[in-house]
Amino acid sequence: MAASEEEYNALTCVQLRAICKERGLVQKGVKKVIVDRLMKDDKASTPAAAPTPTQAVHSSPQKEDNEEEDIGIILGSPTKVLSSSSPVKTPVKSPAPAASASSSIDNNDQEFQDETHTCHLFEGRSKYLSPSGLHFIANHQYRPSEYTHLDNLLNPFWTYLTECLPLWLAPNMVTTLGGMHCALAYGVMWYYCPDFDTTPPDWVVMLAGYCAFAYYTLDCMDGKQARRTGSSSPLGQLFDHGFDCICTLFFVATFSSYLEIGGTHWFNMLQTSLQFAFFMAQWEEYHTLVLPHNAGKWCGVTEVNYASALGAICVSLIDREAFFQKSMEDTFAPLGLTSVLPALAKDMELRHFALCGWGGMSLILMGLSLKRTLCHPRIAGEDMDASEIRFNRINALSKLASPFLLCVAAFIVPPEFIRTRYLSVVLGC
Repeated sequence: MAASEEEYNALTCVQLRAICKERGLVQKGVKKVIVDRLMKDDKASTPAAAPTPTQAVHSSPQKEDNEEEDIGIILGSPTKVLSSSSPVKTPVKSPAPAASASSSIDNNDQEFQDETHTCHLFEGRSKYLSPSGLHFIANHQYRPSEYTHLDNLLNPFWTYLTECLPLWLAPNMVTTLGGMHCALAYGVMWYYCPDFDTTPPDWVVMLAGYCAFAYYTLDCMDGKQARRTGSSSPLGQLFDHGFDCICTLFFVATFSSYLEIGGTHWFNMLQTSLQFAFFMAQWEEYHTLVLPHNAGKWCGVTEVNYASALGAICVSLIDREAFFQKSMEDTFAPLGLTSVLPALAKDMELRHFALCGWGGMSLILMGLSLKRTLCHPRIAGEDMDASEIRFNRINALSKLASPFLLCVAAFIVPPEFIRTRYLSVVLGC
């Protein structure tokens, strides 16, 4: 039975290409091209020869060597998609509107078990995704939190830049180009400042500022390019946020280099606070289905990333060692504000005082994430009894245990025991 154009448009590009593969059609092209190709094939073929999208999606295409295709890391450990012989149902549905973000599972999902709360601290190593896990991956919808004022201001700029891109350019390539900027700056920083204990040349710091700006701008464009070409998918979100996670090493390297905090516990505090806060954002999305990227209308990842880029460009023009290593008392003396400083802060260097402020902000963001998650209806719903809520909260917190212990271990190891760069890479991976 031939499918309608609306049914085809409700599928992702990955699912449409799977149909093309089963029919022996060309799989290349953007979504509109693939849909047109399938519609023409429907008209030219008999009903029996044209499988419906549902039939095609229900059977996963096999590789030529009959091995199953790896999709990896979605649920926390390397996994594989179930073979086409597995009785997996993946109902096709159009993307849910943003207003439905608070709804945990829609009517089509009721027949599948939500496994968010079934994994404990020590999870078994399963070779395959369960039918429910595969269903929720295939039907996952990205739901961000509210946008900040700066997001709304810059959105037309990002849209304009995206429309300048060719339609054949894959959104994952846009993500990769952004990541390559971070890799370039990180490599140059590694060469000139391998352990973050000496300040790099001015041009290196300015290059890092430019790369930070380019990386985040491209990061804001890849999702728009995906929607523009009709190729949005859960795998694209995984690819995007995977790069975001790796690129935190670049930001840590940039800050640590011009602050010269390598070989100290100040460096450990900077990296662990940044990466644990990033992990908690993904942890919150896993439990609430909404990815947080801001704290109110005035502060979010856009503000932090562009401020980091602008800050690096500005400090490349000054004597960084003289500026960041002077005491807070000397810093505030020209302003006549030394009296407002606590006695403990007067002798602190400016760089250490700034890191204390960063650490305090990170703790506040983590606390807000913790509160939102543990009080969310999927964790503590009104229809749940006290024992069920307690179980859900303990189970959710258990998923923070491994990264938290890793962060603590970084402070246990004496700074002189391992090179700072190696410790940074180990923590980042």
